[in-house]
Amino acid sequence: MVFAKSMEVRDNFKAWCTQVSEGETIQIARPGNNYVYLMGQETYERLTMERRAAAYTSYLYGKDKIINLKRLSEIEKLPDNWNNNGAEKIAENIIKNVRKLLMRLEHQPEIFPTACDAIQLEWENENKEYLEMEILEDSINVFQIDSEGGEEQKTIAIDHSAVEQIVRGFYERAEKIGRK
Repeated sequence: MVFAKSMEVRDNFKAWCTQVSEGETIQIARPGNNYVYLMGQETYERLTMERRAAAYTSYLYGKDKIINLKRLSEIEKLPDNWNNNGAEKIAENIIKNVRKLLMRLEHQPEIFPTACDAIQLEWENENKEYLEMEILEDSINVFQIDSEGGEEQKTIAIDHSAVEQIVRGFYERAEKIGRK
């Protein structure tokens, strides 16, 4: 990308157009920190297609799911000792299981890496109930606090359908309480 002032472009517009036709994009500075861009048709069409693809992906998956998938990609890149306290890189199998869960879940959680080679998913509903799942290599630790402060803790096998059912029940219970 080439940067130019509007006066430079005005004084030699034909030369700037030649650069654009050769594939260059030009950002032209305007008063008030406004910019105008000159780009070739191929660049414009590529950007338009990318914008449409991003909008379709957002429509298809929803903003929260896309944010979580990006967050998971960031977690996947964490090296050994990512917390400066000896935490290991999150296992690839855990990343794959969490990715599958995120794709299936209607209600997206907050997502965090843990120092014990796990990923923690957290939900809070409108009744201030809390649901937490710690995704480990071979199991899932589930912890819940209901609206009255009651706690429940259990460990389940890696089962995407069971997780969906727990999360769905968590939100359905909140809806029932909210209607009363």
